[in-house]
Amino acid sequence: MGVTCTVVGSINLTFATDASGMAVTGTTTATASLPIGSVQMYGGTVPSKVTKALVSTTSFSLTTPFDVEVDLANSASPTYTLTATLTTADLTNTWTLGGMDLGTGGAQTLTSTGAYGTPTSYTLVISIPATEAAFSLTNSIAFAASSN
Repeated sequence: MGVTCTVVGSINLTFATDASGMAVTGTTTATASLPIGSVQMYGGTVPSKVTKALVSTTSFSLTTPFDVEVDLANSASPTYTLTATLTTADLTNTWTLGGMDLGTGGAQTLTSTGAYGTPTSYTLVISIPATEAAFSLTNSIAFAASSN
């Protein structure tokens, strides 16, 4: 019996709860979420390990870190590039990830020299203006890892 196959390189990207961050739903999977729940600018509570900060009377922000790990198989690539894109444009709220403004449109490079097999912490900051009416904030961040 003859057997043939072509083995090609592959990348696996997973999310995990950072020791300093809120619990990630779907930790260690490629499809995870941060269920922050109901929040308010004045008073109320936020989930454990989410920081709420007031910016005078103009806005408030919600901040939490989470981990991203990129693994590699069947390739000699020394590093990877990781990008993030806000799936739906948000012209009211500000989304910052790892210091990069996701609201500027298009993919933002988080790193161009990522180390495989090592969880890397990225901090998400969502800023909500005080002038925004009560609403349900729902969006996604698309991540893409490519070998270098």
